Amino acid sequence: MTHTNPEPTPRTAPRRLSLPDRYYERALDHLAKSRLELALADLDEALRLNPRKAEYYAARGLVLLLSEWQADAESDFAQALRLDPAQWLAYYGRGMLAFQEGNFTEAVDQFSRAQRLAPQRPEVYIYRAVAFYRAGNAPEALADLQAALPLFVPRDARRETVERWLEVVRRALR
Repeated sequence: MTHTNPEPTPRTAPRRLSLPDRYYERALDHLAKSRLELALADLDEALRLNPRKAEYYAARGLVLLLSEWQADAESDFAQALRLDPAQWLAYYGRGMLAFQEGNFTEAVDQFSRAQRLAPQRPEVYIYRAVAFYRAGNAPEALADLQAALPLFVPRDARRETVERWLEVVRRALR
């Protein structure tokens, strides 16, 4: 997930990044463009330079998961949470892992942990809604989908996905 920084203004000096943070920011840019190998290389370098940064492990775990290296991804999520139990992305990644394994109850639990830490992240609500739905809990799925809608910025393409899922869930509730 990418972070947006405010543009420098005359009253705001540009943010100076450490070298590991520069690798991390570049990795996020690569990730946003689905250049997973480049993202992984930059995260490896950021961690080599600063192995105590939980955020780097959580991000690398996500890249590893997207690269289908589930065991390595889980290892990085675990390390992120050892360093900082408030790493919402690590719980989100663990939820994705559980979902892929068909363990929807565990997925809901992990997404719920992520949601408590990052209540403004619509992707958490969406994935948890689908996990609820797959677990047979359409009412909770509906509630999460409805909670996700106002969190989107205008013209976010994910909004259409939520609206399609809302139709599916509403049909299931009839």
